[in-house]
Amino acid sequence: MNKSLMLIITGVAIGILVAPRKGSETWKKITDGLDDLKDKAKDSIDDLIDSGKDMVKKGKEGATKVSNEW
Repeated sequence: MNKSLMLIITGVAIGILVAPRKGSETWKKITDGLDDLKDKAKDSIDDLIDSGKDMVKKGKEGATKVSNEW
């Protein structure tokens, strides 16, 4: 996943840099793209944290159930 993500980012960056635009427009587009990427990464991390919390909760519930049956 890391390699494919890096390839996508590199391709997009190269495409933006060689596009016929003024420098200020190019930098604006790059910063907007990086902001979007940052937001997506944050959302993915938040989802991962939520999944981890759910797993821990289920593990605790399972452990409690087993200890009560013992």
